[in-house]
Amino acid sequence: MHSRVFVRFPHYFLITLCLLGASFASAVEEVTVIADQVFKDTTLVSPTSTISAAQLESISLTTVEDALAHEPSLIVRKRFIGDPNGVIGMRGSNMFQTTRSMVFVDGLPLHYHLQTRFRGAPRWSLVSPGEIENVEVIYGAFSAEYSGNAMGGVVNVNTRRPTAERITFESGYFAQEYQQQNSDEIFGGYRTYASYENQIGNLGFFGSYTKMDNEGQPQTQLFSQRVTGTAGAVVSSGSVQGSNEFSEDGIYFADSGPESSKIDVYKAKLFYDLDRIQFRGSVAYEDRTRAEDQQNNFLLDSNGNPVFDRRVEIEDVVYDTYAFGRSRLQQRTQKRDSLLLGAGFSAALNDDWVTDAFYSQFTILDDVETRSGNHPLADTYLADNERYRGRITEYDNTGWKIFDIKFATESWLGDDRQRLSLGLHYDEYQLKYVVDDYNSITGERDVDETDGHAGTGRPDSGGKASTSALFLQYGYALGDQWDLSLGLRYEDWQAQEGFIGSAQTPERIETGLSPKLSLAWEPNDTYQLRYSLARALRFPVIEELYVNDNQGAGAAVISDPSLSPEDGVFHNLSFVQAMGDAKVNKGTVRINLFYEVIDDVIFNQQATNGTSTLLPVGEVTTMGTEFIWEQRALFNSPLDVRFNLTHTDTEITENVFNPSFEGKQFPRSAEWRSNLMLSYKLSEQWNLGASVRYASDSFGELDNSDTADNVFGAQDSFLFVGAKLNWQASKSLKLSAGIDNLFNEEAYVFHPWPGRTYHLQAKYQIAQ
Repeated sequence: MHSRVFVRFPHYFLITLCLLGASFASAVEEVTVIADQVFKDTTLVSPTSTISAAQLESISLTTVEDALAHEPSLIVRKRFIGDPNGVIGMRGSNMFQTTRSMVFVDGLPLHYHLQTRFRGAPRWSLVSPGEIENVEVIYGAFSAEYSGNAMGGVVNVNTRRPTAERITFESGYFAQEYQQQNSDEIFGGYRTYASYENQIGNLGFFGSYTKMDNEGQPQTQLFSQRVTGTAGAVVSSGSVQGSNEFSEDGIYFADSGPESSKIDVYKAKLFYDLDRIQFRGSVAYEDRTRAEDQQNNFLLDSNGNPVFDRRVEIEDVVYDTYAFGRSRLQQRTQKRDSLLLGAGFSAALNDDWVTDAFYSQFTILDDVETRSGNHPLADTYLADNERYRGRITEYDNTGWKIFDIKFATESWLGDDRQRLSLGLHYDEYQLKYVVDDYNSITGERDVDETDGHAGTGRPDSGGKASTSALFLQYGYALGDQWDLSLGLRYEDWQAQEGFIGSAQTPERIETGLSPKLSLAWEPNDTYQLRYSLARALRFPVIEELYVNDNQGAGAAVISDPSLSPEDGVFHNLSFVQAMGDAKVNKGTVRINLFYEVIDDVIFNQQATNGTSTLLPVGEVTTMGTEFIWEQRALFNSPLDVRFNLTHTDTEITENVFNPSFEGKQFPRSAEWRSNLMLSYKLSEQWNLGASVRYASDSFGELDNSDTADNVFGAQDSFLFVGAKLNWQASKSLKLSAGIDNLFNEEAYVFHPWPGRTYHLQAKYQIAQ
């Protein structure tokens, strides 16, 4: 059991930080960040895209995921503001392959490589939009600096480094329309943010508090097909005729109601600079609650009362409104507390070599979710609570530790043509997943006194996984126009202490080498052509190895302790043209051709009884083309443009378990994606922004059988248009108003995307 003292820890940290800062006083000087001089080749050998805080002013930025929404070949499934399951997909890796992307803020990992699918979303809320300096996206594992978890890519959120006193207050309100099925609602919320930062002598410090409270639209729409037999109740009105994602006819009879999300985040950062060494530290604490406890039952009897029954009759047709032997109108709540710590230093060892070391630790202090056995208004609620019980899910002893140390020189062996970066990495992940029966009336677990655990058929599961790695990147300038870069990453991966109930799994050890190569031709300052080739290994995470979630007949997720690592070969040919004259670069055009083949792809496959397994799909091949255009002051006007268009063909090329899947489009992989951002400076005080996001439709199933559009469960195409107006009312005060999904397009990413959403924000900043 974790001590609750952590809840108050951030308050004391902020107070101590301010007192410490007041004890230093000397002249403020511009600081060169030594850590930026390590592994410079990563952004040379890899396709990249960077967006600045100033460019982000043209969109409504409520959470940090919004900063990525218009980046090339990238999708974040942000279902509503405050969504804890905002999974990310990049290039040939879809949004449910969350372990194929890495997300960092100032070097601290936000990615969640303990679980995958919807549970593996990065912990986005641990960084606030008000901190952002810029966001850099690096595509593919073409640098030895990153593991195979970068198969899709890496996101680096870089926050502002304190240089002077700055006090910031932000407050925003948002409201979303929702008109689907039998609903016509508006859901809304607010976000507040306050921060203080300063640099006093060699000490820089930053502290912030973020609060968000929002209700998102219903995420689940309940569907039922006709069945044979007799009904228990007759429904007079309320059902909605429709079809599911497989084009099967039936009715929609309820939805899960709004999902409320409340978040409090406390954060502090510390920087201290000496002559040749720099120290940094940070702490972020999140207190999050969420609830779905306002389900909407559409079914009414002749007296207008809601009908809760297993089988209902509608116009002489019988429908079964239960699934998997339990109610589909369960209510659920979740409480989650997390703590992220980081500390590091950088140093100039001599005139040639620099080093950077960093340690981070993430701990789930408390994470408990409860689900009721049925809807409390149902006539059978008491009986169902005894028969089915609810469910309580808890994470215990869950988190990770990561350590990296890196060295670099731009003049290896005294030769300015040679550069070298090398490093060591160690990570350790641990997860314990507890699922028990739960009495939603008494609030107690169903405990079996013989072993102290619930006798539910849902055994506890979990384990540990760790990786030690040695990596290096070597660069050589082959004359004035040619450049060669070679990389190598060696990894030693171990999985141990795995268990599923009382069954223990044997320890596993795997090793692997991932070589990298990149060759560039740069005839002048305007053009560059570069080819990059890499192998990458992505080792299984704990959920894929050990976590079994048995929710009853026909609803189980089965892990596999024997899974092999995903093994991929990646190619990228990039062409870059800088636009403008020799003095001013007004923009760039980039074209990337990429090709990747990944073996032993781990993905959940459905068995005929509904059980979801994590068996390897086999081989998946992706071919793609990216066109990226960024232009400032178009035709010498006040208009700035960011545009990208991506075509991707992601195909299952081998599946030994079901060869009929071969030739199918890999799930959740849109063939086309495109984004446009426009910023027009109306005057010194007024700025107008506009944005467009497009994606073609895709499939959710490996057999591509879900062909219906605009229904719950589908993977729809969408065209979302946004607009934003900024007014700098005074030196300190900025007011903004925006609209997302301007035309209120209805689309689904299995769950419904947000409808038309209105934003109002005020920002007051006092800065030296």
